[in-house]
This record gives sequence, structure tokens and C-alpha cells, in this order.
Amino acid sequence: MARQIKFAATHFSIAFSMSYAVNQNVVLSTVFGIAEPIAFALGRDIVRGGHPGVPLAPAA
Repeated sequence: MARQIKFAATHFSIAFSMSYAVNQNVVLSTVFGIAEPIAFALGRDIVRGGHPGVPLAPAA
């Protein structure tokens, strides 16, 4: 559980910082900071095959 919290906090921090550097908008940067770790986690789940959908071939 602690690893997941650390992972999400790290990704939030990176996404927030990069977004704020580009657009200088705290609200928009917060949205990006929250959405990025969620999208990354869902993407990892899809690649691992834990999500029904298009089957992906394993990497060579």
C-alpha cells in the first residue's frame, strides 16, 4: 500500500510540475497531476493483460 501511495505521489508531483511549467495554471495542473497516475496505472494494467480488450503480443 505504501508503495502505491509513493508511486501516485511521485507521478502527481512530476505531472503537476511539468504542466505548471507550461501553462502556469494551478487548477489545470492539478487536473493533469491527478489524471496522469490514473492513466499510467490503467495503461500498465492493459499491457499486462489484466483488462479485457485488444490482446497485445509480448515484447520481443
